[in-house]
Amino acid sequence: MAEQNKHPILVVDDEPEILQSLRGLLRLEFEVHTAHNGFEALEILQQQPIHVGMTDQRMPEMTGVQLLSQVQGESPEAMRIVFTGYADIKAVIDAINQGRIFRYITKPWDPDELRALLHQACAEYEQIVARKRLLTDLRSHVAQGLALV
Repeated sequence: MAEQNKHPILVVDDEPEILQSLRGLLRLEFEVHTAHNGFEALEILQQQPIHVGMTDQRMPEMTGVQLLSQVQGESPEAMRIVFTGYADIKAVIDAINQGRIFRYITKPWDPDELRALLHQACAEYEQIVARKRLLTDLRSHVAQGLALV
């Protein structure tokens, strides 16, 4: 895994103060990558393995749901979280249906609850990766057994 076994997470928000605040809150427990928009986030995804992507919903040029839909294609194992300061039920529905998100949270969030949520998302990521690894091993084992027959 990443530095000192910290899970790499990507936080995306067009407000620099929020990114700075989240980096300060999370940096001791996670390897925090930040982006100011969806395009920056996609560049980071191509350079870094990311276990959890957390994005604001309302951003110019690309919404959080649009970004998470692309994240799913680029890194399907990554857990996806969307947050917003607005109670927009359409955004929630879109996030669930299109982005296939792990969780939807609202601003402001409780710092302890946010850290707990991110740890839960990282644990879910680990389970998905482990299941995929086991399935690959099983398929390889079955293929070897069939080759012997």
